[in-house]
Amino acid sequence: MKAIQARSKAVDELRDAINDWAAAVEARDIDALLKHYTDDVRVFDVPTPEQIRGKENYRKNWESFLGRIEGPITCEFREIEIFAKDEIGFIHTLTSIHAAGLDPDHCPWVRVTACFQKIKDKWITVHEHVSVPMNATHPSHDPLR
Repeated sequence: MKAIQARSKAVDELRDAINDWAAAVEARDIDALLKHYTDDVRVFDVPTPEQIRGKENYRKNWESFLGRIEGPITCEFREIEIFAKDEIGFIHTLTSIHAAGLDPDHCPWVRVTACFQKIKDKWITVHEHVSVPMNATHPSHDPLR
């Protein structure tokens, strides 16, 4: 399927929501970050548990992750593709969260696919899947370094 990157109001709004999410992560503002998720969001994340239901359960992962990082945080996106129309949207991207002194092995590039629904004029994540790419032939070779 070819990525639809045509500029539209829906795509621009979803891009703004993603940038707002990144700003919340960089500010370590978990409450602002969780405003981007429905109450019953379903998340498949890299750290355990592998499946999380509900944003209050997801809060625990973010509290643990951000609690281990010192110094300024920067979110970076690569190869972001945004699809949005009417009330439904989704993204595919490679994402990394960087911080001074953070060992890259503890925060690798991850693949993210997120599904959004427009609720009360805001794009909200209803499903998110995060995974770490790996080279099955040579697992020690990270394809994104």
